[in-house]
Formats: sequence, C-alpha cells, structure tokens
Amino acid sequence: MALKYWFEFTDIKEIVHRVEISNTAFTGASTQIYGSCSLEVSETKDTLEPFRGSGLQIEIEANSNLTFYDLYSEEERTFSVVYKRNNQILFNGWLSPEGLYEDFVADHWIISLDCTDGLGFLNNLSYVEDATGLTFSGKQTLLEIVVNCLKRTKTPQNILTSINIYYVGLSQSVDPFASVSYNADRFVKGDDNTIMNCEEVLKSVLEPFGAVLTSYNGEWLLYKPNSLVDASSQTFFSYTHLGVALSPTTKTIDFLLDLGSQIDNFYPHHVNANQQKSIKSSIGAFRINYKYGLVKGFINNIYLNSISDTNIPDYTILNSTYLSFPSDRSGLIIESISSIYSVVELSNSISLGANSLLIFYVKYFSQTFRNYCQLEVKLTTSSNTYYLKTLQLLNSDELNKEYSGEWVTTQNYLSFGAATTYLLPYDNSALIKAPALPDAGIITMKIFTSTRAHFSPTGNMIIKEINITPVAVDDNLKGENHTFQRKLKPSSKIKDIKKVFNGDNPSDIYFGTIYKADQTTPTENWTRYGASQTKPILQIMGEERMKMYAKPLQVFSGDVYGYFNYVSLISINGLTGKFMPTRYQYNAIDNTTSLILTEVLNTDVISDVDYIKTFDYGNVVEPTIKG
Repeated sequence: MALKYWFEFTDIKEIVHRVEISNTAFTGASTQIYGSCSLEVSETKDTLEPFRGSGLQIEIEANSNLTFYDLYSEEERTFSVVYKRNNQILFNGWLSPEGLYEDFVADHWIISLDCTDGLGFLNNLSYVEDATGLTFSGKQTLLEIVVNCLKRTKTPQNILTSINIYYVGLSQSVDPFASVSYNADRFVKGDDNTIMNCEEVLKSVLEPFGAVLTSYNGEWLLYKPNSLVDASSQTFFSYTHLGVALSPTTKTIDFLLDLGSQIDNFYPHHVNANQQKSIKSSIGAFRINYKYGLVKGFINNIYLNSISDTNIPDYTILNSTYLSFPSDRSGLIIESISSIYSVVELSNSISLGANSLLIFYVKYFSQTFRNYCQLEVKLTTSSNTYYLKTLQLLNSDELNKEYSGEWVTTQNYLSFGAATTYLLPYDNSALIKAPALPDAGIITMKIFTSTRAHFSPTGNMIIKEINITPVAVDDNLKGENHTFQRKLKPSSKIKDIKKVFNGDNPSDIYFGTIYKADQTTPTENWTRYGASQTKPILQIMGEERMKMYAKPLQVFSGDVYGYFNYVSLISINGLTGKFMPTRYQYNAIDNTTSLILTEVLNTDVISDVDYIKTFDYGNVVEPTIKG
C-alpha cells in the first residue's frame, strides 16, 4: 500500500494521533490533510456475542481544490486506513466512500467518512479460497478456518488465540485451535450448491468454545469473556495473518482496568455526570440445537483421478510396479499377475460408531475372461478385526448388481471381474450393502493386484470408481438438543435457541463431527483449563452461558475521560463485580469514551443446572421453565 493522504492532531492530553489513508495503485507523494477521528466497536447486548467489529469515523476538511472525489471506489476494500494513538495502532481497516459530497456554496466543508475493520463484510462473503474462489474440502484445523475467513476481510493482522478448553488427551500447553479440526464440507448447505458465508463459518468455530473475535491494538484477538473474570492476565498463542506461528509463540496481556471518579484520583475517570446503573435479568433456560449433516461419501476422489504417477489424491501408492494410468488420468490400471500384492490404499481411515451402516460401490472394466481384482475393506475395533465379505460371489453375469455383505473375523477379499466370455469387454459395477458395524472402529481399504482364475494371468483390470457412503440408521434423526435449566429460583427469561453445526460425535458419517489433532479420531469429551471434569463440548458451551447469566447482571453506562481499549476487564470503584464494554465509542480529539459496561460472570452454578440431551427429529421447540 502506498500512502496517499494523512493527518495528525494532538488531543487535550498532548498525545499525538495519526490517520493514514493508502492505496495500492497510488503513485507519487503523499498529501497532508486536516481532520479528526473517533473509534467505535459494534454494540452488543450479549457478552458472548462472537463478533465485535470495529469502525473508525473520520472527519476531514475539504475545499474546492481538494474534494476527495478520488477516494470514491465501487470496491469497498480499495483504500486502507490505519489509525495510531501515541504510535500504537488502534484501527486497521478500509474506507467506505459513502458520505463523499461537494459543497457548491461554501469554499470549505467537512466530510464524514466511515471505515470498517472488515468483519462486517463477512456475512456477504462465501467461505472460499480468497485468491481463487475455490471451495474448501476435507479436514481443516480451527486455526486454518479462522485464517481463511479473516483473509476475506483483506485486513492483514496478526492473530492471537486463547480459549482454554481442551479435548481429553490434548496437552494444555498447546493451542486447541491448531489441534482441532472440522470437516470443511460442513460449510456447504443442504442444496449442495450454496456455500455458507464467512460469518456463519466463524460462528461455528467460536460459539462452541464461548470465544469472541475482535480487533485489539492492530491484531485479531480471540478471547473468552468467562475466563477473563477469574484471571485478567491471559496468555495467547501468536500467529501471522497466514496462521504461521510467531516468535515468541505466545504473548501475555493484562486486561485489568480500574475506573472511578476524578476526586478519587482515578484515570480514566467518570465525566459529564451522565453515569447510570441498571439491571439485566438472568436466564432460566437455554437450548442448543446441533444439526448433524449426513455426509455424502467418505472418499473425495471417487474417480481415482491422478495428478502424476506418484500422486493420487486421497490414496497412497503402496506398489507402483503393477500400477499404471489411463491417458485421461481417470481410474487405475491394475496388472494381472499370479501373486497378490497390495497396490494402493485409502490414505485416510474412516472412524465409525457401533451399528453404523455403509454402502460400498465399485465400478470396473476388464477385457480378459475370468480376470479378477481383489479389494479389502477392514474394520479394526478395540478388541477385534473384521473384514467385509459378500454373501454372493461378485463374478455374477448380471450387470450392476447389488449384494448383501457381512462382517467376518477371517481375512477376506472382495473379488470382482469378468465371469464369462460373452460379456467381454466387461464394464460393470457392484454395490455392497454392509450390515451394521459390530462395534465402533476404524475402516481402512486396500486395492490389490488382479489375478486370473485357472489360467496364466494376462491383461489387466481398470478400476473406474470407488465410493463408501453412510446410510442413516434413522432417516428422521436430524441432530441433538442440549437443554439447560436452573433448578432453584429460575428466571422466567429464556435465551433464544442457539443452532450450531459442529459437536462431538463418534462417527465420520456426519459433517459436524469434530476431530482431534490426527484429523481422524473424533472428539468425545473436553475439559476446561486446570479442571478435572470432562464433558462434551456442547455441554460446556451451554454451561458457560448459564454461568455468564447466573444472576441479574449490573449494567453501567456513561462517559469516561481518557482512553482504554475495548477489550478490558473493568473494576468500577464503589461497585462489586467485573465489567466489560458492550457499547464503546472513543472520541480522540476530546479524549472521552462513551460506553455501556455489562457485568461478566463465571459463577459456578452447574450443580443448580439440569442438563438434558435429547435427539432432534425435526421438531425443535423452545425450552420452558419447570418451576
């Protein structure tokens, strides 16, 4: 970015403020202009609202020779704006051209322009690769997802994360965001065409962990309001805007701020005599609705398209001696030999729960009579190993036949090929319906060399398509409901149902399943930092909301003389409790901050909360208060 315009001013505390407006296409010397600014953060009524976009309003002096019409652009992210206070970046974002005008009467006039950090754009931007527009697929860490979404703002800031919730078995010295994965296919809606916008995707990452995203001193900050109540100083994992770990890898920030009256020697301090205190009610019940989303298939590269002789996406080559590729690189050519060797295997194993149902499909082609290819589908559980076997031979003369399968404990191959000569050339498919899995476990698959029964092996077999798809055990089952209700003296206020797209599930058959660091093993239970209890993530999510609204919250409003960052944990002289801003506007030239502060809690009311998990069959209703 090349600097185009800039202005500086000094506030009444003699602190220098500077605003810079830059543009990639600009060449030449920058121009000093005159103006002032105010910084604000979007207002929220919920201290756990996952987004807090920030904005900067600038007022600049225009005249007949300097109309600023060159700042107009159809593309909102053309002119970048950086605001520094005392050489500390407080805002980094983009100029909105709305508000530009020319006065035909006066020689001088003031133009007010808004700037945004880019978070407001995300609800209109699909979750796609920023440079190419291609959709994402496969497993992605939460950090990757956050990076991909924030790239769409085109505001390149470092990223700081601290969520302090870990799945069982994950070291509490590492960043969960870099160690937990979602299936990116989750972010394509039910019509298979509409891609979720980046705001929806980011919420699916932040909300289960009670995390909030906002801009902090020129960096993106992911923090937990609950955890700040007990420890105002937090250590964050630090990354570049591309998700690369910084050095040092962590950064510790103390958010504590004391606020009071000038007569008590506080700074910042109350000003303008407009301070008020009110009460916001607690909540008596809350429900989370988790939609599973049945996956379409476990193999992305179903046509076995290869990039090169050594690269078949989704597959690992085990033996290339007997493997070759069609000219269009779609499918695999497996040579017939007298011995059986494994040729390729599915790279990723498939995690499934007990009683899961599967359909296995293969499409193949042969020009040689009685030429068979061997394929192994194996289920490994904690106590046994099973192999998929068909109840009938796959070498039937019937084309495109369906077969029934069974799980056996002795090694077994699925053999398919040309049974008789009159069908040659043999272009066929087989669909095998596997029975319910006898136990939870891991599915793996290997393709072996082709053999020719009763004769010397000749020719080859072409594997044209392979897929493994899940079958819903219950077509009416849509997801889960997690309901939380206070038992003692409950408030009559009920929080809106929160819909989430990801949660713990022991099976790969659902898009919403959350995965451990190996991107294969589904998560089951989690724990808070330093705690011993383990629970599903959505139970923790609900409990943290109940803890935040465990009692009526104090709300404090008014003006403050002095600057402090929006992300602050505030103690107010004369009041008990800790507060965080839910409305914030800092007028730089007057050095005053207009705000609303809402009390934040982390009260342990879990023993007073009834938690019930039920299944969603399509009729989600509001929770009601029992007592």
